[in-house]
Amino acid sequence: MGNYKILKITRSILNVYWYLQLAFIATIILIGLLLFFNIDFIDLNYLNGFKIHFAKINFSEPLLYNGSSYDFSLTNGDGRLHIDNLDQKFVYLRMLAALVHSVIYLMIIYFLRKIFKNLTENEYFIPANGMYIKKIALSIILLAFVPEIIHYFTDRLIISAIQMQNVVIKNEFNLDLQTVLLGLLVFVISIIFLRGIELREDQKLTI
Repeated sequence: MGNYKILKITRSILNVYWYLQLAFIATIILIGLLLFFNIDFIDLNYLNGFKIHFAKINFSEPLLYNGSSYDFSLTNGDGRLHIDNLDQKFVYLRMLAALVHSVIYLMIIYFLRKIFKNLTENEYFIPANGMYIKKIALSIILLAFVPEIIHYFTDRLIISAIQMQNVVIKNEFNLDLQTVLLGLLVFVISIIFLRGIELREDQKLTI
């Protein structure tokens, strides 16, 4: 009975996440539509801010230390660049990346909800659960690649379009290897799960 209660609670939590994620996706789409129709109360300057990786920033003004001045620079850092009152079309690409990211999360939650629905109905070792686990694995791998690909090409577009004196921007493909490994691990688990069901069915046939 204790395990059943835990499954029910977990299923309820997943349902809450499901609706929150749907609301977040709807918000992204709504903001995109408001931007498209140039609604005034959307602060485009804030949305146009984007994260950049810089290789080096040289400062024209010297650094003062104990009354003496020194040349100085920053290297290998992250920042958020805002360009005021500039019609930056790449904001839609940023929103696309956020939308894709959210949709993939929604897929994972959807498959988890299906699994926990089966578990609460006392259906554990069935092929459907194995297929849902496999789809979760593939979704996790997509989560590591697809949004980063969009970010990478968006950054390339930005870097090719703007020039900043004394700032060297770098563009890197930030692949999260931990997420990829997690996806591969879940994929292997799904294969083992499905194979175990096949062996159990074969054993039943031979009895």
